[in-house]
Amino acid sequence: MSAPPLPPNIAKLTAPLIIGELLGTYLFGILTVQFYLYHLSFPRDPKYIKYLVYSVFVLDLASTVMCFADSYHWFASGYGNLAALNDIWLSAFDTPMIGAFLAAIVQCFYCYRLWTLNKYTLPICILVVMAAIAQVIAGIYGAVVGHLAVTFAAAGPKVLSATYVVNIGAAGADALIAVTMTILLTRSRTKAHAQTDFIVRRIINLTVETNLLSSTLAVLTVILLVGVPGTNYFTAPSIMLGKIYSNSLLLMLNNRKFVSDHVASTTGSDSTGRTLRMSKFRAASRNVESTNQDISFHAPSMETSTMVSKRGELV
Repeated sequence: MSAPPLPPNIAKLTAPLIIGELLGTYLFGILTVQFYLYHLSFPRDPKYIKYLVYSVFVLDLASTVMCFADSYHWFASGYGNLAALNDIWLSAFDTPMIGAFLAAIVQCFYCYRLWTLNKYTLPICILVVMAAIAQVIAGIYGAVVGHLAVTFAAAGPKVLSATYVVNIGAAGADALIAVTMTILLTRSRTKAHAQTDFIVRRIINLTVETNLLSSTLAVLTVILLVGVPGTNYFTAPSIMLGKIYSNSLLLMLNNRKFVSDHVASTTGSDSTGRTLRMSKFRAASRNVESTNQDISFHAPSMETSTMVSKRGELV
């Protein structure tokens, strides 16, 4: 029996999968670099932070490997076979389930940071944690049901509610985190300390940008799923979502290195400026003293002032 002919809209089914897999692989490459930088920069981090980073990296690695297996099944061994393209294979696990776990881990980490900044954020943290737990449950449910359904056509109606819970929960939790973190850090800003303001601005920017990106992808997944039925357009942002969470966690942790380097360079520049000004002041004082004492010592004192000034410039 020959395989069914390919439909004319085949690109609407295959292109989103290919684009999602390629962008997901690109994001995993970025994550690998970030993981290496973290390993070099923070060897003395607490063990729970290291375990968190390693767990996220391993989960993302597993998701990437399964995505490669899916791509091979759909576009290599099953090339030209519409039945193979309709086969769920491992995609029920690598995207909805692992993606939900990654989202929950990162969101709970943000909640911990919120709670350490201000204990009064506990109600908001509880809401975010509840949303994270709901995402994990929905992700596991969607993975099991989708895998048992075997095909995308059969699984679609069964996992629709789970897809809504995962993506709407992710968007809502990310929005809560971004707004709360921004309010807390904005209140802590002070015009008297430029370095503190720089750190606060940097954290606010990273928090808003990363959470805005992840919530946008989650909302886009729902919009494409509902607004463009009969296509796989929703799979492209869905595949990338979990990897965005992984990268946002490593980006936030590695940001400490950038901030510390900036503060060190700024402090060093200020120290150099102060040293130079003090050396010039001391040199001028010596000139005045030598002039008052004896005119014959004026030239040597000028020479000494020049040497001190040069030393100040080198500090």
